[in-house]
Amino acid sequence: MPPLIHALPAARLAAIRLFAFDCDGVLTDGRVQVSEDGAQAKTFSVVDGYGLTLLRERGFHLALITRDPSPIPRHRAQRLQIPHIFSDVTEKGACLRDLAARLGLAAEAIAYMGDDLPDLPAFEVAGLTIAPPDARRAVLQRAHATTEALPGFGAVREVCDALLAAAHP
Repeated sequence: MPPLIHALPAARLAAIRLFAFDCDGVLTDGRVQVSEDGAQAKTFSVVDGYGLTLLRERGFHLALITRDPSPIPRHRAQRLQIPHIFSDVTEKGACLRDLAARLGLAAEAIAYMGDDLPDLPAFEVAGLTIAPPDARRAVLQRAHATTEALPGFGAVREVCDALLAAAHP
């Protein structure tokens, strides 16, 4: 298991300017509720959302990169005023690489949080990779750090708090 995010050296965290993340299994616990008529719903943490708002207000770039083609992640990201929203993405590494180039950021300035195999190409682009503790084994093996909190229950906030503490000790 990788070290916890708050145990990483502050200098490594302070270099981050872009925090990019997946939706299902990171912002949510990965479950989808489906009603009789086929409508879907997901549950998001307000605590995670506030952490992302604090990062945005402090000048961090934020990006949601998800394979989910449904409007649910987009609605949540728009509500949080996340400026970079990518849905229905099959190649997350290329997406993150393109965004980093547009923003003029090197790998050391990029953190990516993911939980499953489609996130691994983005792990190759980011200088700091983070996984929730229940991520797939292959993801945990490649993550530089993990969180104590579970996805959808404060894992993203834990990362936000660590980045904020390092940026403004």
